[in-house]
Amino acid sequence: MKQAEKLPIKEDSRLVKFFKKNNIILILILVYLAAALLASPALLGGKKNTFFTVANTFDLLTLIGVYGILAMGLTFVFIVGGIDLSIGYQVAFCAAIFAVMCRSGMNVILAMIITLVCGCAVGYLNGTIVTRIGIPPLIGTLAVMTALKGIVYIICPDSLSVGEATLGGNTLSNVYKLSGVLTLPVIILVILTVIFSIFLKYSITGSNFYIVGGNFEAGMLSGINPNRLSRIAYTLGGLCASLCGLLLCFRTNTATYNMGDGIDITAICAIVVGGVKMQGGRGNMAMCIMGVAVIQIITNVMDKLHYSTAVVSLVTGIVVILVLILDRFTSAKDVTME
Repeated sequence: MKQAEKLPIKEDSRLVKFFKKNNIILILILVYLAAALLASPALLGGKKNTFFTVANTFDLLTLIGVYGILAMGLTFVFIVGGIDLSIGYQVAFCAAIFAVMCRSGMNVILAMIITLVCGCAVGYLNGTIVTRIGIPPLIGTLAVMTALKGIVYIICPDSLSVGEATLGGNTLSNVYKLSGVLTLPVIILVILTVIFSIFLKYSITGSNFYIVGGNFEAGMLSGINPNRLSRIAYTLGGLCASLCGLLLCFRTNTATYNMGDGIDITAICAIVVGGVKMQGGRGNMAMCIMGVAVIQIITNVMDKLHYSTAVVSLVTGIVVILVLILDRFTSAKDVTME
């Protein structure tokens, strides 16, 4: 019998290949177009479109900046195959510590440095619990989250003002706004994106993050210390959480007990939407930021349409599920029948 001839496989166009490899770009475009349509005067009964205003655009960029910084720290943890459920209360804890030091009259810059060190320490603690003690990341970071929640409530059961703290003669809220065009979170986000992207792409440690996340055993066999790299990743996550806590404290001049509520879930959803794999080994800062942009655009436009928080959560969850389904099909390997 003659061997069955293989049917020619039709190759995808360059554009299709590009979007298969970069799902998040297509998702971001579609979400933005959907937001523009939903906020159009035609669907708003002739009312003014508040989504495309200059003020709203800069507010949106600021939110992307704040959440993007937190998500970048969590991206490091995801790349090495970990997870950090305490990230939200790391933000609240660092904000509370900063507010206490400012109220005591401490120099603001010194208070900021100490806050960043505290954030790194909490991140390193998470990494130590996971790698040295051997507790699963989900359980270990959940325990740290619970402890931090209690500490934050003891420090500020309601809210805690930074008092008369100033930086360079300006109030912290004015420093946060800067010129009112490019706010402090946006500038820090851009700087960190460049630094972290270079770190992941060109440094040996950054490259080893992917090796450890992709194949833990292969990393050990190649002479890499996976546990050390995991601790570094968790420490970077803590650093970014402390930065986020400082920025939120700058914005409102206060630290609140519930500052960390929900912010961790938002960051995780954004990272997943961006295509960063929770199993480890895949992800970068550009994907992370675009994922944050998708979630913030959805939240922003639904807020403009006066939907409740419950509806926003429902839509966000649906988007995350759809993105995971899209990624499942577009990343699947082609199987040929012989």
